[in-house]
Amino acid sequence: MNYDVDIFRGEDLESTHRVLLTNINSKEGFNLYLRSSFKPFQLIPFVSRGGVEEFSLDESTLALFTSSHSGEKIHTDYLQKILINNNINEDLLFCSPHWPLSNDRSRQLASLGQTPTKVHNNCSGKHTAMLLMCKLFGFSMNNYTSMTDDLQIFLFDYLSNIFDYKLEKVAIDGCGLPIPYLDSKSVVDTAHKLGKGEGGESNTWMRILNSMKENPYLVGGTGRFDSVLMDESNKQLVAKEGAEGVIFLQSDNDTTIIKSMDGSRRGVDLLAAHILRKQGLVGEFEFQEEKEILYNRQGQLVGCIKISK
Repeated sequence: MNYDVDIFRGEDLESTHRVLLTNINSKEGFNLYLRSSFKPFQLIPFVSRGGVEEFSLDESTLALFTSSHSGEKIHTDYLQKILINNNINEDLLFCSPHWPLSNDRSRQLASLGQTPTKVHNNCSGKHTAMLLMCKLFGFSMNNYTSMTDDLQIFLFDYLSNIFDYKLEKVAIDGCGLPIPYLDSKSVVDTAHKLGKGEGGESNTWMRILNSMKENPYLVGGTGRFDSVLMDESNKQLVAKEGAEGVIFLQSDNDTTIIKSMDGSRRGVDLLAAHILRKQGLVGEFEFQEEKEILYNRQGQLVGCIKISK
């Protein structure tokens, strides 16, 4: 399905986002890189093969491993503890240091004269999980991001079995790990079947999703749209954003992938909020993405949002 997300200032159209949506009622999908929205799927073999138990991890760790976190202390302290407890040097993380996505945390680090390390990278949870997966399956940690590495070959074979087709078209994600080019309808149908208890990995899938529901601010962070969505839904919804305007949503009754064709967050976030209100999963709470359109800094109502198919 195609949507136009129109932004009005006063009575005049100011901007338009063209947004694609696939859910369980869609007859066909579209091709995309799920980017970080793929992280819950990448975690399946680690959980299914007993990684949580092997490394004596708390269940909340699964939410952190799916995260694109803001680099707040709840994220970085937790990850550093996991790395230390499992004798993994932070330098082994392939993802590069960057300032936390949390402006408050970045300012705090700077005021202390500190610079970010690899755990501040928003994808460091996924990379930590990959290193633990290497230990779990007996693979080398030295080249774990390479498409020809034993870990990635194993992982793509494993996920190909879950999706029931060979994941062959692969590129490199922003954090350096391989990411497959997928059909949104295939992803939606697979995830929805797993959520309904169908398939050998359904218990694992629900375990990952339940961790995300229980720990929404480990998945993103303070003020982050997917974290706030899950919090406002009262544990009825899983939401996971990805780069270039992607979000994955799953509730008991639907599974949805939304992709903004201009790659921006705004269009996809506005459509997600609109759809989820219609489904009764979130109330009339105004998200920050909406407030920035509806009001100016003086609190005056200056615009409106109109969404149409």
